[in-house]
Amino acid sequence: MATTPETSAAVPSTAALAASPAATTGTSASRGAAARSDWIDIAKGIGILLVVYGHVARGLVNGGVPLDRAWFTALDTAIYAFHMPLFFLLSGWFFVGSLTRRGPRDYLATRVATVLYPYVLWSLLQGGIELLLSRWTSQPLALADVLALGWAPRAQFWFLYALFLISLIALVMCARHPRAGVGALVLTGALLLAAQPRDWPMPAALVASHLLHFAVGAWLGARRDTPATVSRIALAGVLVGAGALLALQPLGAEWPKLLRLAAALLGVALVAGLALALAARGWGHRLAALGRASMAVFLAHILVASGTRIVLVKVLGITSPSMHLVAGMVAGTLLPWWLWRAVQGRAGMALFELPPAWRLRLAGQAPPRQESAAAAPVSAER
Repeated sequence: MATTPETSAAVPSTAALAASPAATTGTSASRGAAARSDWIDIAKGIGILLVVYGHVARGLVNGGVPLDRAWFTALDTAIYAFHMPLFFLLSGWFFVGSLTRRGPRDYLATRVATVLYPYVLWSLLQGGIELLLSRWTSQPLALADVLALGWAPRAQFWFLYALFLISLIALVMCARHPRAGVGALVLTGALLLAAQPRDWPMPAALVASHLLHFAVGAWLGARRDTPATVSRIALAGVLVGAGALLALQPLGAEWPKLLRLAAALLGVALVAGLALALAARGWGHRLAALGRASMAVFLAHILVASGTRIVLVKVLGITSPSMHLVAGMVAGTLLPWWLWRAVQGRAGMALFELPPAWRLRLAGQAPPRQESAAAAPVSAER
C-alpha cells in the first residue's frame, strides 16, 4: 500500500514506486546490492497479496457470498494482526537515507507527491464511484463521507492518511539530525502506543497505533548492514513474538496492546525472514516485481475486486466462494499491476503519483526545459 504503497504504500510504502533492482547489471558488487534490496520488494509483494486477500474475503462476507466462518475468521485475524504494521515498517526503512540524501524540503515534496496526492485522488475517485452505486448496495454513502478527507479517511486509504501524518512527525523530529532523531522517534512511538486511550479521535489514534512500526523500520533501515543483521532481528522477532503471544494469551483481556504488538512483531518477522531467504537464493523475482507495483495495487484493488464480484454474482450467477476468492485476487492484483506497467514514463503515471515537474516545483527546483513530461524518467523514493 506503499509501501507502497516507499509503500510501493506505503503502504504501504509501502508509497514510492522504484525501478527494479533485479534489472541491475554490471559488477558483482552491484548485483550484491540488488540482492540486498530485493528482499524489501519481495516483502512488499507478500504484503500486498495479503492486503488483496483480506479485502476480497471481507467483501465476500459483506456481499453475502457464503464463506466458512471459522476459516475466514482465523485467516482474517492472523493477517490483520501484522500486514499493515509490515507496510509501515517498510515505509520507514528508507526514511533516514532519503532525508539525508534529499534534504527536508525535497523529502516533504516526495511525500506529498507519492502519499498525499494519491490519497486525495483515489479517495475521491473510489468514493465517487461508491456514491454513485450506493443506492444498489447494502452500504449507503453520503457525499459528506466522501469529502471528509481531512479527519475521516475511508476504506483502505486510512493507511496513506496515517503514513503522511507519521512522515510529517518523523520529518520534524529528525530534520536536523536524522540518525540521532530516529531513537527519539522510536521512544515517542512506544510512549504513544502505551498511552493511547480508546476514545482518541481518528488522526491521533492512527498515529499512536502505527508510529512505532514506522520508527522501528527507520531505525533498522539506518543501520544498513543487511541482510545479516535483519536476519538475526527477524529470528529474534519470531522467538520474542511467539513467546509473548504464548505468555500473554491467557491475559488477553488485560493486555490487548501487548498482544497486538506481539502478534505484529511475529508476523512482520516471519515475512521479513521469508523475504530474506527468497532473495538470498535468487528466488521471488515475481514477488519483487509485484512489490514494486504495490502502490498501484493498493490504490485500485478494491474497485477491481468489487467489480469482479458484481459481475460474477449479478451477471454470471456464480456464488462459489472459492471461485470468487481466486477471481477477486487475480483481478485485484494483476489488473492494477498491468495498468501500472503500461503507464510507466507516461502521463498516465499521474494516476499513481504527482508528475515529476510538479514534484520539482514543490521541492523548490526548476523542472528541466528540454525534457517532455512523457519522456521524463519516473523518479522514485527508495
